[in-house]
Amino acid sequence: MRKPKSSAPCKHDARRGAFVVLAFFCLIGTIAFVSFSIDTGHIALSKTIQQNAVDAAALAAAMEITNAVENAPPDEEDPTAYAREQAKVMAVNVADLNGVFIDPEVDVTFGLRSYNPATEKFEIQWGVTPANSVKVRARRSNPDTSQPDGQLPLMFARIFGDDSVRMESEAIAYIESRDISVVLDFSGSMAYDSLFRSESVNRFGVDAIRDNLRSMYTQMAFTDGQLGTLDHVDPDDSASDRDAETKWLVVHSPETGDPSDPDVDVTFMYDEIAVESSKTYHQIKLVFSNGTSQTFDDNDSSGTYAGTGSHSGKEIDTVWVMFAGGDVTVSGDDANRCKPHIDVTFHGGGTSVYVESTKDLSNVVLEFEDGTHYKFGNLNQGKTGTFEGIGANTGKVIAGVWVKSGCNSSGDGRGYGERFDSPESGQTSVAIRFDDSDENVKAYFGLDDVDYPFPSGSWNDYINYVRNDSEVNRGNHRETYGGITFVHYLLERRPKHSQTPAISKASHFPFHAVREGNDLFVDFLANLGFGDHVGLVSYDQERRIESVLNEDGQSIDISADPLDANYDAIKTIMSYKQANNYYPYTNIGGGIRQAIDMIDDFSRDGSRPTILLMTDGNANTYDNEDGDNSRDYGFDEDDYWDVPDDFDWGVFNNLDTTSTVPFYVSSSGSDNKARRYALSQAFKAAKEGYTLHTLAVGAGADTDLMKAIAFLGGGEYIEVQGTLTVEDLLEQVEAGFYRIAALVPPAKLADPDEAE
Repeated sequence: MRKPKSSAPCKHDARRGAFVVLAFFCLIGTIAFVSFSIDTGHIALSKTIQQNAVDAAALAAAMEITNAVENAPPDEEDPTAYAREQAKVMAVNVADLNGVFIDPEVDVTFGLRSYNPATEKFEIQWGVTPANSVKVRARRSNPDTSQPDGQLPLMFARIFGDDSVRMESEAIAYIESRDISVVLDFSGSMAYDSLFRSESVNRFGVDAIRDNLRSMYTQMAFTDGQLGTLDHVDPDDSASDRDAETKWLVVHSPETGDPSDPDVDVTFMYDEIAVESSKTYHQIKLVFSNGTSQTFDDNDSSGTYAGTGSHSGKEIDTVWVMFAGGDVTVSGDDANRCKPHIDVTFHGGGTSVYVESTKDLSNVVLEFEDGTHYKFGNLNQGKTGTFEGIGANTGKVIAGVWVKSGCNSSGDGRGYGERFDSPESGQTSVAIRFDDSDENVKAYFGLDDVDYPFPSGSWNDYINYVRNDSEVNRGNHRETYGGITFVHYLLERRPKHSQTPAISKASHFPFHAVREGNDLFVDFLANLGFGDHVGLVSYDQERRIESVLNEDGQSIDISADPLDANYDAIKTIMSYKQANNYYPYTNIGGGIRQAIDMIDDFSRDGSRPTILLMTDGNANTYDNEDGDNSRDYGFDEDDYWDVPDDFDWGVFNNLDTTSTVPFYVSSSGSDNKARRYALSQAFKAAKEGYTLHTLAVGAGADTDLMKAIAFLGGGEYIEVQGTLTVEDLLEQVEAGFYRIAALVPPAKLADPDEAE
């Protein structure tokens, strides 16, 4: 029996080729998906490259603004416009290096990021100047894909009719605004370069310091007559020209009204004198400050005389100029209240004297050449009398006379009045005495009728200073009087603003260089226009925020917000400050501490806290935790503010220091608390995120400490060398301030929300 044929093969043949159709459609979908994925990846990668490029271009352009302002050509009339153009060039170059095209005229926009007190946030305003923010945009929007800004060509999407895609990226970068505390040294050493101190003379030379003192005299603008005739070319002539040069004391012989009497001038030059006479003198007697004397026989009408032999170099206090003849009249001191004026005439031969006083005579004591004395006491003969040796003293030559009259006294013994020395010549008719006295100095320079011009000091103190100060002597100005020595006196002995406010108007160094540098610093910040706020802190023994001025019609009070864009106010306040303005000592740590307090109290959220610390000296005082100073009475050492106990001193191991011992101790190895206090405050500021820049000025500056503070604070250390001329010092200090002003923080990319 035949089996029937199966129909199954027919069914199989009917389905043959169905999967091929399905696979074809699946393959098309897969290809489309893969092509889409490739194009999407291509777009994403290109977008990332584009975004990275504009990020880099914006950051570079923002930093270029600062660099271009700092390095603009000297003849550039608009540095900010120049900076914008340079920033555009930088943005284009950086984008190009990343393979991205930007049009500088369309795709680079400038703005100002500033703090809005109303919202308490930083905001960016576009299209205003000066600028501290840059927006860079990269566009691929041109349908012509062959152009630099052409749309991104796609590899597979064109199958579906999309040949390219539009792509755009944007980045905003800004320079962070700083809240800067400028901390300046106001201590006494800030005037040392204008004084004849040994280190200053070795560094600059006497001539340079003298020139500086001349300039200071001019800048202090003394009025005619304010210093008598101290500043006149001829002190005898108040109508003569004025200058700062110093002059020796000249003492004129008293006017007698008798034309036959000689006119004599004696110029005192410390250990030398010059004599000018209208008649020939025959003898000069020098009396030195130690009481000894030396006599020179001469027949001349002029000459210069000084001690010789054992008297060489001795200071001359009194000069006798003697003229040949019979009697000699010696005039005593001027009458003053109960003190009389006395004339003693030594008769020819020298054995008798005639005494005349403006008051009754009380005692006359004769001293003979053999050293014996005879006293005529309890005299009741009126105001005159003739006296000579009696008894065993008959015929003896008289060497000297003491005349007691009124309330005068020599201090040589009970009843011994004013002393009169014999001119030692029986052939002398006139002996004229000349004294290098304070009264004669004031009389010659017209100071006896002129009030001392400042709140502290006196003419007598100035005269004594010129006679005895070692620094004046080092400058070759001992016992010379004039503008140069008067300014030197003010700067060393009466330097505080409360004592001599006019010093603030004069260019004393290094303070003047720092003041000029500070002005340049705030001017740079103002011109830069980055929204930096600045405040001024001064330190010496104490520390303070400088925010108030009421002087010479100037009225400034920024105490409500001393850390702001108060550029002009800070410059004006500084123009009224001077070295040793308040105290002489140097509390570097206190200055940093005050800066921290000011920034903590007045800084803006989102700003960069920055301290610029300047000194020319060494820390020599410090505070405790309560703020009391180590030089204050009752200072509590137990509360001394030091670095933390676990502070790692090893962080300074690689610091290039000059000290042979750790710089935070003294040369003896004991703790240098003033240095450690300064480091403790720098460490505190650094932990709170402050940037600390330091500027060390001059050979006396503690360079090791200033390096360490800048190191702790991640800032810049700048040293102005101590072997410069005054002009070089000014130039380098200004350059240091300028350099720090330009050390803006690195550019940052802005939060897009902040930029809107």
